Amino acid sequence: MIEQIYPYLILIGSTIGAVMFYLWRQARRVSKLNLALIRLNEQHQFDTPAFLRAAWEPLSRAGLQGISWRLDWFGIPVEGQAGQLKGEEVFREIRVREMAVAVTLFQKKRQGERHYFNESLIETFLLLLRTDMLIKAGATDASLAQMAKLNLFLQHDMKNIAQFIQFTADHLQGAPEGSEQQVLNYLRTATPLIRERADRIVRTLKGGQPQNNPLRPYRLQDEIEHLCDLHRLDCDIQGTVDMLAPEHTLDSVLDNILKNYGDFSQPEYGLRPLVHVGISENGNSVDITFESQQTPSDIPLERLFEPFWSSSPDGLGIGLYQAKQLLEMRGGKLGVQRKDNGALQFRIALPGKIINEGHMQHKGTPTF
Repeated sequence: MIEQIYPYLILIGSTIGAVMFYLWRQARRVSKLNLALIRLNEQHQFDTPAFLRAAWEPLSRAGLQGISWRLDWFGIPVEGQAGQLKGEEVFREIRVREMAVAVTLFQKKRQGERHYFNESLIETFLLLLRTDMLIKAGATDASLAQMAKLNLFLQHDMKNIAQFIQFTADHLQGAPEGSEQQVLNYLRTATPLIRERADRIVRTLKGGQPQNNPLRPYRLQDEIEHLCDLHRLDCDIQGTVDMLAPEHTLDSVLDNILKNYGDFSQPEYGLRPLVHVGISENGNSVDITFESQQTPSDIPLERLFEPFWSSSPDGLGIGLYQAKQLLEMRGGKLGVQRKDNGALQFRIALPGKIINEGHMQHKGTPTF
């Protein structure tokens, strides 16, 4: 009895094997086509219009009859088609923000596994289109956010320049007779620093945020003294270090910190606020502390680096946030604390190359 059904068992097994082999071949073919679509998308750098124009070649190899599409790309309509626009239609519409695409794919009417494999390939194609559009939306958001951040930094610098012009005009207009020389001495000290800031704004507006931040030699004591004069602060500086440091980073950080001491402090009897500064080497970096008791005791420390928070109604609340961001981008640190004596202290850890006095005339511009 068993011997009689052997041929049937062999036939059934052979049929199952042949079907499995056929399905494996079809699945392998569709897998290769899916991979071809993915690689094609990568070659076109995930650009939706370019991918749409190039996708017909692998889709046609899958047996699709044709494709037509209409793309609304940030308000500009673009259309395209390839192959024969006949057969069973598969229509999809994808919309992501200011981008939209309507795709119609044409295929022969098929049943069973061929229909399933074609549907799988079509869904892969549509998923790649949606992914490309999401990538574009994310890149656009990141670029706009960077531009907004850069715009805020520029507003901060331009506000400082405008305040300097207002201050200069007021003092020139109201200077008592015989004090003109004092005003001119202040202008001689402050004008070069304001010019540097104006040059930085112009460079940024022309070329965007610089990728390379050139190093230049600094004598920190002299730099801090100049900035204190600019913001009408008296300073007591202990220690000095000569170093190569990122130009835009160091200028902005020191300027923002000292300007805030000037804004925080309320001079009494015409006296300028006093800031104690400590400068010391610490391996391959320099530690700088700024400390003053002439600051309000109710300033919340947790707010000082918060963007858009300011203790002044005229402040943008961006200066200290900008300083902290710039330092951290260069591997440095900026912190703040309230000392036991009530003084507000900022502490900087600034990476940089320490140089000796004989090399302070070095004019090269290596990049940090």
